[in-house]
Amino acid sequence: MNYTEDKRNIKHFNEYSATPEQIEEYNEKVRKNQVKCPLPLCECCKTKADDFKRHEIRQRKFYVIVDDMVKVIIGLLIRWKCPNCNKTFTGYPDFAIPYKRYTVPTIKKYCSLYTENHQDTYREVIIKNTVGYPDSDHQLSHTTIHRWITTFGNYSKIIRTAQDLCLQAEPESDICRELASLSIPIKKYRTEARKIILQRCRQLLKIEVKFWSIFNVSIFPNLATRCGFS
Repeated sequence: MNYTEDKRNIKHFNEYSATPEQIEEYNEKVRKNQVKCPLPLCECCKTKADDFKRHEIRQRKFYVIVDDMVKVIIGLLIRWKCPNCNKTFTGYPDFAIPYKRYTVPTIKKYCSLYTENHQDTYREVIIKNTVGYPDSDHQLSHTTIHRWITTFGNYSKIIRTAQDLCLQAEPESDICRELASLSIPIKKYRTEARKIILQRCRQLLKIEVKFWSIFNVSIFPNLATRCGFS
């Protein structure tokens, strides 16, 4: 599998959040029918995605961070339909993943803050990086970061595929050794299953940086979509 997607002008994940302007820019492309299906082939019948039809457009609330406050922005997502087998699926922009309202840069940032700091607990990460909600005393919950890490830790297929593509582009790369060497302090987990989730989350963040350096694009959304977000 060779990664041949055109390079796009996308900011790296060190951004703390997608912006309202980025979401509205994508919305406008949806309205003007300028968004292409992110899959190369139908997962079921292998029909080319060029033949896919827009099945429907639906709204989703996105939580973006502006001046350390959460702001709700309405985004548009396209539901695509294969004309051969009638399978449908949702296409995601580069700032979104399934079932999450916070944007990808925010999720990656907080996952990195927890997994790369061997001392801080979930609560300490929140305290040091406070995000509030307008007209409310509520703040981003520590359990939210736990769930984000679980999601990223279950993206094993994305990690393997991204690693393979990096090695195809740079056979001399030591990315395999780098990923295998990532460790998790014992204080961060209670079970072996949680340890594996945390390690995979670190690996995903690491391979994302490597992938960006080689291809100048994020693994989100196209590669992640082709891997079924798994």
